[in-house]
Amino acid sequence: MNDTSHQSATAARIQPQVPGPVWAFHARRGQPVVPLAPQDISSALAAPDGWVWLHFDLVDRRAPAWVIETCALPKACQATFEAYDFGLALAHDDGTVHGITADMQMEFGRGVSDDVGRMHFALKERLLVTGRHHPLEAVEEIHAALIGGAPAPSTAFELFEALQTAFCRNTSSRLAAASKRLDEIEDHLVADNLADERKHLKTVRRLAVSLHRPISGIVSLFDDEDRISWPLAASAHDVLRRLAARFERLDREVVMINDRARLLQEEISTELQEESNRSLKVLTIISALLLPGTVVAGIFGMNTGGLPFATEPWGFVAAIAVGVGATVFFYWLLIKAGANMKF
Repeated sequence: MNDTSHQSATAARIQPQVPGPVWAFHARRGQPVVPLAPQDISSALAAPDGWVWLHFDLVDRRAPAWVIETCALPKACQATFEAYDFGLALAHDDGTVHGITADMQMEFGRGVSDDVGRMHFALKERLLVTGRHHPLEAVEEIHAALIGGAPAPSTAFELFEALQTAFCRNTSSRLAAASKRLDEIEDHLVADNLADERKHLKTVRRLAVSLHRPISGIVSLFDDEDRISWPLAASAHDVLRRLAARFERLDREVVMINDRARLLQEEISTELQEESNRSLKVLTIISALLLPGTVVAGIFGMNTGGLPFATEPWGFVAAIAVGVGATVFFYWLLIKAGANMKF
């Protein structure tokens, strides 16, 4: 990273004069985003053009109250930012769309994880306030793109759409990798070459299940809410409509991966059960065939008088012949009884 980019990234990080800050930006149409210092936030919010993006760490419990007061948001938005039950929400109050949506978490020093986090937000035409308890993949991605000089969206609603689209794109990439892994598992299953497939399959299923719950919840929110009655600009309604369709497609992808993984898991379980049954069958047949010879050996091994062939020099050979004959006779009885002796 060059000195200019490093200075811009550093300037974008607000100093702790504001509770729970991560960064703040101001963008005007046709111009790159400008990082905001704490003392410049109020003037940027009062500017007649452009939009403002404020991003907060909600671990600082003072942040929601500060956001509501400084940004003149409806009181209902405070409950949205203070929620910590990991539920999803979408609502509209006094011209502000607010709620809780999903994004993939990032771990400090370890990159992106497969854990699904939550992004709390309040959205107006010229203002987007976001908050999180853990670093989020799509949020960090869009932040890095804006810092790197990417064209700024025209409105805060388009910025919100960019965040949600980045989440959908990243999720689709994970699902594509999971689908490739399922192809490999299926090839090994058909070739009867199972090794660690159950472990890999559990990883895929865990990812699909963890994604299906929040994404299906988001789809339900967009489907259930009567957004037509919300007094928003036509462009804002278009954004919400596009996001609803995008999440529906993403949910179908997740369901497809989850169903396919479940079917493969059932097929592998059936294959393993059949293999176990075959092993038990082999052990049963071997045990059954050895039983007559064992009985004969036990009889001739008794330390009692009157045993046949005890004094004959060919007695051992005769005893072996009796044992083998008993085994062959028992095998013939099994065949006559219709037993399947194929392993």
